[in-house]
Amino acid sequence: MNDTPYYQGRGARDPRRAAALPPVDPERLRHPAAYRATPGLAAALDVALTLGMPLLLTGEPGSGKSGLADSLAWELGLDPVLRFAVKSDTESRDLFYRFDTVGRFHAAQTSKNDADSDPARFITFEALGLAILRALPVRVARDLGLSEQALQHPGAPRRSVVLIDEIDKAPRDVPNDILVEIETMSFTIPELCGADRSRVDIGLGKDDQDCRPIVVFTSNSEKTLPDPFLRRCVYYHLAFPFFDAELAAAAKVLPADLPEDRVTVDSIVAARLGDRWEGAGEPFGPVALALDFFHFLRAEGNGLERRPTLAEALAWLDYLMPVGVPPADWGALAALSAPAAPGPEARLIAAIATLLLKKPLDQARAGPLLATWRGARS
Repeated sequence: MNDTPYYQGRGARDPRRAAALPPVDPERLRHPAAYRATPGLAAALDVALTLGMPLLLTGEPGSGKSGLADSLAWELGLDPVLRFAVKSDTESRDLFYRFDTVGRFHAAQTSKNDADSDPARFITFEALGLAILRALPVRVARDLGLSEQALQHPGAPRRSVVLIDEIDKAPRDVPNDILVEIETMSFTIPELCGADRSRVDIGLGKDDQDCRPIVVFTSNSEKTLPDPFLRRCVYYHLAFPFFDAELAAAAKVLPADLPEDRVTVDSIVAARLGDRWEGAGEPFGPVALALDFFHFLRAEGNGLERRPTLAEALAWLDYLMPVGVPPADWGALAALSAPAAPGPEARLIAAIATLLLKKPLDQARAGPLLATWRGARS
């Protein structure tokens, strides 16, 4: 790892530092092939798939809720997930499409060509709308004057996975307003109605169910969802996984004797880090120490305002174990076991404070927490 900071905050201009910045791959730790689902989660998803019902996932942020949709699409060989991020001002229609009212009005006022103000030109389809249209024969889009290219319609009906992220952020009427649409996989576009169309409904018929979209809702439980919505979902709470040490203690076996297909913090980190996990000499190498420290921070009684999440622990390890750098040069990671030289020690404490601790009072305790953990291990 580079001992010279890229940014020094002293006003000294040096373009060479920009050239030395490492390449960043945001998807490195999120590839769906490395996702590990617990047996309970996999069973809940099978129930949803069998019944054609949406799956509602709850759990703390960073627990892997959104990653399930990517894992499902990957394992079933489907196209990349269609995503919709819910916001506080989301309306029920927004899950299906958006209509540019201002743009259409402007076109109608300025153009003499009626085709320029065709309402179909001003519709942008969102995740659920796209999934329903792609599950239907392409002639449906053609009959409505919709652009096949804009829809990225495959030409033949195709099943999609739809992720509607953080549904609990939406106004309370949104989950209730989409009950019928979710059950029937249909929606209406009033803007397409005209002299030749009294009503435009788009939805799956009896013969279209083979390509019924698979819908995954996630919720951080910030607000209670209405009962009518809950009744129409398969529900699963994604609890924080056990650590290997916890599972071994409960089973009264050594960690090395745990089944290979277990889903624990350790096995999830191993899958996400891949070669770096092996390079660190697990199960007795420095990553084991890092996970033990993460376990220490997650434990009750530390007085933390907010406990770090699994996603944050992965980002922390990604920083401490740079890609392309041999394990012997992971100085900040090696510094976990005992106080080290000023450079690695400072990087380690900075990484703990900024990646694992996200409250100012917690961040101020990064060094003392590390010292307490070291003392407990000695």
